[in-house]
Amino acid sequence: MCDCLIPLAEVAKETRRSALKVRAEVEELGMTIRDDWAGHPAISESDARAFVSGTARRAQEHANAVSEHLRAVEEWAQRRDAAVKEGADKAQEKETRRAMRRGRLPGADGPLSPGEIAAARREGAMHAGAMYERRNPRPEFMGSRDYVKLAYVEPSEEGSLVAAAVGALRGAAKNKAPSVEVK
Repeated sequence: MCDCLIPLAEVAKETRRSALKVRAEVEELGMTIRDDWAGHPAISESDARAFVSGTARRAQEHANAVSEHLRAVEEWAQRRDAAVKEGADKAQEKETRRAMRRGRLPGADGPLSPGEIAAARREGAMHAGAMYERRNPRPEFMGSRDYVKLAYVEPSEEGSLVAAAVGALRGAAKNKAPSVEVK
């Protein structure tokens, strides 16, 4: 296997740029600069080919775009999860206050049974998740939003102000909570 090195001066001549600009861009792209047999700074033949053709720059730009998209997806999902947790907490507090106003005596678990708490939290979480997805469209990458799946609404409702207004009244569109059939 040949470990052929191409001097940066040759790469600069081929790209019609100064050797200093080529060196700076080669370092920015993360390519390894070594000394050739004469002690001149050089890069591997494959790196030189990728640099001159622009493949290395395009690959780096794509990698940066993917990284930015993944960061945006993570932030979007974290904000949705926070909205869902807050919705569940508020629903539980609301149901607890309602039970106390009705005069239910607090037991070991408070005025609500564990089943009532779970149902209130599930409904609150589903409603909050649906409202978040309606108000905040998923991050887009290369013209598509399909890289992130919706959990609470249909794609037609995503990012729609009308759907958000209607959803404020009727709650979650999808029934994502597992249902158990009692016989």
